[in-house]
Amino acid sequence: MIKEEGIVLKARKQGNDLVLSIPKHFKVAEGTEFMSMQGADGSLIYTPKAPNIYQDPKYAKTNLRFVPKDIDDGPVGREDV
Repeated sequence: MIKEEGIVLKARKQGNDLVLSIPKHFKVAEGTEFMSMQGADGSLIYTPKAPNIYQDPKYAKTNLRFVPKDIDDGPVGREDV
């Protein structure tokens, strides 16, 4: 969903990089990290970087593997043959 259209940004050179400024009314917090992708047509897509739950200390002692509770460990086919 696009919230707003028609804002024109101009790339400017800063050191060896090109920079696009984020307008203040987008309310992006300073220091926010983004993942970037480039489409085949040259379009640029910036998405806020999601936290890696496997590196989060809050989940260090949590088993994150899916364990189905409705499956019996008994044979389901011709395993006993």
